[in-house]
Amino acid sequence: MNYTATRYVFNESAVREYFSGAYYDLFLVMRGNGIFRCPDAVLPAQQQNLIIFKPGRGGRLEYPGAYGPLELIRVQLSPEALALLSDADTDLEKSFNVVPFHQVAVRPDSQIYMLLKNLARKMIVLPQEKTQFGAAVFEHGILQMFVVLALRACIHAEFHTAAVSRHHLMLDEVFLFIQAHLTEELTLERLEKEFFVSREHIAREFKRQTGQTVHRYIVKARLDRCCTLIEQGLPITEVYKTSGFGGYNHFFRAFKKEYGMTPKAYFSTTRQDARG
Repeated sequence: MNYTATRYVFNESAVREYFSGAYYDLFLVMRGNGIFRCPDAVLPAQQQNLIIFKPGRGGRLEYPGAYGPLELIRVQLSPEALALLSDADTDLEKSFNVVPFHQVAVRPDSQIYMLLKNLARKMIVLPQEKTQFGAAVFEHGILQMFVVLALRACIHAEFHTAAVSRHHLMLDEVFLFIQAHLTEELTLERLEKEFFVSREHIAREFKRQTGQTVHRYIVKARLDRCCTLIEQGLPITEVYKTSGFGGYNHFFRAFKKEYGMTPKAYFSTTRQDARG
């Protein structure tokens, strides 16, 4: 099947050009913050975002390298691959082309993002599993689920295609600052002092441009960090202490509300995925 899945990790400041060519190009941001500077828009390459280029489109990835690494998984799918993944009821390439964009950044909800992240990681190791039982059927299912979830994210998420303004650039710095200080106390008052911009302006612009409050963004960023630490095998009793949550009860309630399962259940799920 004509597709590729590639993992990129940038630990220092970098600028890199990407072009989709004849493929549908999907970049899932696993961690970190950067931007894709495209001919018609500037797209935020922030943790939990999905960047999509249709064929013949491209952009320049700019990563400042100031606050931790940037990790992306790039999935390229040819029209032929999408045709093979389609069925009698769903034409996946046609579905991509119904959505009115050439290049876009969407932010899937947390549960779809978790599934996309797990599927993308699995796609990276699929070439190593060619000899396993039912490898072709398994590969087809993984790819099909990834594309369907990406399209659902496009349907349900708000598109962020507006050109970057001065305020957008300021918010890019806010995103980076939050990611760098997740384990510390983060308030609008602290951001006001850090960026010399009123807390009211930060709150208003943040809500306008992301669709969520600063507090909500911080909680989701901390939860995503918790998921990564759980996947790495850190004891759950230690996870919340290194992610900025004030106490276990706060962490437990926020995790279950966001993902529909307890941290322990998530750990069990990741162990099963690793074995299977």
